[in-house]
Amino acid sequence: MTTNELPEGTPARMPYADQPDDQEPRRFYRLRAPHVDKASVPVTVRVTPDADLYVAVGAGRRRMYLTPNEAWALWRCLSEAVASTGEPPEWIRVHVTPTHR
Repeated sequence: MTTNELPEGTPARMPYADQPDDQEPRRFYRLRAPHVDKASVPVTVRVTPDADLYVAVGAGRRRMYLTPNEAWALWRCLSEAVASTGEPPEWIRVHVTPTHR
């Protein structure tokens, strides 16, 4: 097995992956991160079929477009890096339901 392959039997889809809606294929995934000194910080990912993913952090002040492959690589690296900081907080243990706007 090479370093970029998952072990056999690993699900290819995340358990909460939502399929696109035929009527409104563009989806937005949003979550607000608590902040100690000020209001919470919005995090948004826009998924549009056949287009790069759009990531915005902090009301759009930090934006990035990612190909699906770049997004997968970022997710993998970020998940490992964040996991090394300790246990996840309770507020993160939610299903993020996509919206159309």
